Amino acid sequence: MKHNRIALALTGILLAGSANAEITLNGFASIVAGVTTASDESLYGYDDSIDFSPDSLFALQASSDLGEGLSITAQILSRGADDWDPKFEWAYVGYQVNDNLKILAGRQRIPFYMYSDFLDVSYAYPWITPPRGVYDVPFDTFDGIAAIYSTQLGDFDTTLHAIYGGNNSDIEVFDNESSADFTNFAGASLTLTRDWLTLRGAYFQTEMNIDLLAIKPLVDGWNGLGQNHIASQIDIASDTSEFIELGFQLDFDQIILVGEYSSLSLDDTALPDQESYYLMAGYRFNNMMVHVTYGVDEDDQDPITLNYQIPGIPDGTAFESLPVDLQTLIYGTESLDTATDEDTSYITLGLRWDFHQSAALKFEYTSFSDDLDSNSDSGLFRTALVTVF
Repeated sequence: MKHNRIALALTGILLAGSANAEITLNGFASIVAGVTTASDESLYGYDDSIDFSPDSLFALQASSDLGEGLSITAQILSRGADDWDPKFEWAYVGYQVNDNLKILAGRQRIPFYMYSDFLDVSYAYPWITPPRGVYDVPFDTFDGIAAIYSTQLGDFDTTLHAIYGGNNSDIEVFDNESSADFTNFAGASLTLTRDWLTLRGAYFQTEMNIDLLAIKPLVDGWNGLGQNHIASQIDIASDTSEFIELGFQLDFDQIILVGEYSSLSLDDTALPDQESYYLMAGYRFNNMMVHVTYGVDEDDQDPITLNYQIPGIPDGTAFESLPVDLQTLIYGTESLDTATDEDTSYITLGLRWDFHQSAALKFEYTSFSDDLDSNSDSGLFRTALVTVF
């Protein structure tokens, strides 16, 4: 009901303003079906039953030029994975200061990645969805201000996109929804383009607080024993996170090569640091493109230092002689060091057919390998109808 009221309010505002400013409406959609290749496999939300929900979506975007450099943009997006519950992805006011500088205020997309500006617009890139490892930050919007500065740097068209703000949306951690608060979110991306070459880099930093129920017993247990220095290595409170991205694109008449690398640092928390990269090669012919992508994702939890000193328990006491409650805490804490580790790779083969000037059919097969757990190896076939309008 809340989202419905928001949508109605937005519609009312746009209609009320239509007498003074022209409203432009456009949108995009992806209808995606997927199925794994074996009954005991699951990947990216799919299993061995054909499912249309995980990646399907529908979006409407309204924008209006209010004159004298002022504009307003709003985007409402519904995802099949969220039971088609609509929500605002974007809602911001823009001001074109001059030919080079634009200021934005409101809810916007964070320029984490090369394809951030059209992250959900599958029609804009070769894959059905961008490579999951690199594109895996659990949120991609923020509320705040941004500045986009475009200029010429030598022979390169250059764009600097700087932001500051925050995000307090619920995020999914360990397959559970958790309330989160990201404050002092700041950073920038820099894109350089010349003819067939695009180079990109980004850096962002934020202070984060995540109410993660899965780690609460460990945090409360160590705090209860007066071992706050151990609890602070697990708890996600007033911790700093850093994100780095590097990317390139070589786009010739028929051949396209794309690569991105990302690093997410989550020091002194129960969450692992993450490193991911992918390389994609595509070949265009007629109104089709074939492409292959190879990607690697590695998550590594920093070891938690268990240098406890508890009254009544001498140093060097054998584990078997410790109180059961302390044994449970130690075992649970040490398990975090490996439970969240990941070392996976994948190969995706795809075909895109632009059968219409505003729509395309896509077919993909992904072979996923888990170097830490071969039982998690799986194959996934997906097909999608994607469109813009």
